[in-house]
Amino acid sequence: MNIVSLFAGCGGLDLGFEKAGFNIVWANEFDNAIHATYRLNHPHTILNTSDIRSLTGEDIPDCDGIIGGPPCQAWSEGGKRLGIEDPRGQLFLDYIRIVKDKKPKFFVIENVQGILDEKHKESLESFMKFLRDAGYNITYELLNAADYKIPQDRFRVFFVGIRNDLTNKYTFPNAVNTEPITLKQAIGDIVETPRFYADDLVDGDHPQRLNHDVYTGSYDAKYMARNRVRSWDETSFTMQAQARNAPQHPQAPKMTYISSSQRIFAKGYEHLYRRLSVRECARIQTFPDNFKFIYQDVKDGYKMVGNAVPPRLAWYLAIQMKKAFADQMTISKEEKSQVQQTIKQVPIIKIAEQYPKHIVNNINLAFVKDITGLELDKRVLISLVKPDNVEHYIDHSAKIYYTGKRFPTTVALNKLYYFMPYIKGQGVRDLYLIKIARVGTKQEVHPECEDNDFRLVFEIQYVKQLFEGYRPVHLNIWRTFTDTTMESLLKMNEIEDVV
Repeated sequence: MNIVSLFAGCGGLDLGFEKAGFNIVWANEFDNAIHATYRLNHPHTILNTSDIRSLTGEDIPDCDGIIGGPPCQAWSEGGKRLGIEDPRGQLFLDYIRIVKDKKPKFFVIENVQGILDEKHKESLESFMKFLRDAGYNITYELLNAADYKIPQDRFRVFFVGIRNDLTNKYTFPNAVNTEPITLKQAIGDIVETPRFYADDLVDGDHPQRLNHDVYTGSYDAKYMARNRVRSWDETSFTMQAQARNAPQHPQAPKMTYISSSQRIFAKGYEHLYRRLSVRECARIQTFPDNFKFIYQDVKDGYKMVGNAVPPRLAWYLAIQMKKAFADQMTISKEEKSQVQQTIKQVPIIKIAEQYPKHIVNNINLAFVKDITGLELDKRVLISLVKPDNVEHYIDHSAKIYYTGKRFPTTVALNKLYYFMPYIKGQGVRDLYLIKIARVGTKQEVHPECEDNDFRLVFEIQYVKQLFEGYRPVHLNIWRTFTDTTMESLLKMNEIEDVV
C-alpha cells in the first residue's frame, strides 16, 4: 500500500511504516535543515519541500494512506499552549484539508498529549468534526512509548481515521508486557567520548560513532528546577526537540534537591554531568545506528531526533494498520503472532457487577492524622488530578476522588489503602487515606451534571504532606492510573535528602 507522509521531519514515523511493508512514495517537509537527512535515509521517497499551505490535492500523488504529525508546539507544555490561535496549530487544518482532498483509505496523525487538555477541548472537537465530515470513522489513543519496548517515558496521542465507506477496523496496539527497557540496555555500549559543541558549527563526523555530539549551552532556571537525571536501571525521560532540554547522561548522580523550584548538580560530581549526545538520544528514540543525521548546528540534530515518532512505536502502529487491511497486504508469520498483553480497561459497570457494594472499606481502621510510620506493604493509588480540582488538593480540602468511565483491570482495588494525587507537571507530595472505594455516578459528585453514568468513587481523608516539595515519580502510568506499594514508590522516587 502506498503512503504519503506530511510534516515528515526526519522520517521516524515513515521508517516504522516502511519496516512494516508500506511504501512511502511521497513526503512533505518544509524545514530546510531536515532535507538532507530525510533524502539520505529515505532514498526511494520523493521529498517535496513546499510550504504545505500552498499545496493542493493535485500536487500530491494518489495514495492508500496519509501519515504525519502537524507541529505540536501549539499544544505542548513546553510552549505557550496557544492551540488553534497559534499559526502552527492551524497547520492541523491543512493536514485535514489534504486528507479531505485525497480521500485515502486511512490516515494517522500524531501529536502531544496537551491537545487533550481541557483548554483545547473546543479545538479538538472541531478537528474531530472536520475529520468526520470528511468521511472518516475516527478513533484516538494516548500511548506511552515505554509500553512498546522503547526506553523512554513519552506520551503521545495518535488519531486514526478509516474511510467510512470501508468495513476495515483499526485496533491500537496493546502494550507489550515486558520489563521496561533501561538506559543501560539502550546506550550502555556507547563508551566513546563525545564531541562537545556550544554554538560553533559541527565539522565532519565523529571518528568512532555517527552523531555522537553533545550540546554544551547553558541551563535555564526551569531546567534546573527538576531532576534531569535518570539512572542506568531506569528508562529515560522524554527526548526533547530543544537541545538545551536534553536529559543528562546517567553516569551522573541524581540532581540534589534544594527546593521545589531549584536543584543543583551534586557537589563533587559536577564533572559527570553532560547532556545525552544526539546519537544517544537517537538510540533512545529507537533509530538504527546507520541512520545518519546531517547538521552543522548540533541543535538541529537534537531537534530532528526529539520531534520524531520513535520508529519502533511507528512499527507497532503500522502492523495494526496492516492487520486492518490484511485483505490487501501480505502479513508475515511474525506479524500475525504479535499478540501483546496490555493493561486493559474495563467499564465501571463491570466493576459494579463484581462489587455491588463497597470495594474497599478502611473506615474502621485505627487511624490518626499525625501518623509518623507508613505501612510500606500497603498499596497506593496514584492518579492524575484534573486542573479544576487541583486547588482542593493543594489546600487538602479534597474529600472525594472519582475516575472516568473506565478503569485499568490491573489495579488491585480490594487492596488499596493510600491515595496520592498526581499534580501534572510537578509530581506527588501529599498522602491520603482511602476510607471507602465504591461505585457511584458523576452526577453524585457534580449535581449540576446531567451525565449520570457510573464512576469509581474514592472517599479520601488527608493524612500528611509526605515530601517537602513535589517529587516526580518514575512510573509507567498508562492513561492516568497505576497502583504500587508505598515501599516501591519510595524506592522508585529515590528520596534525595543527600547525595
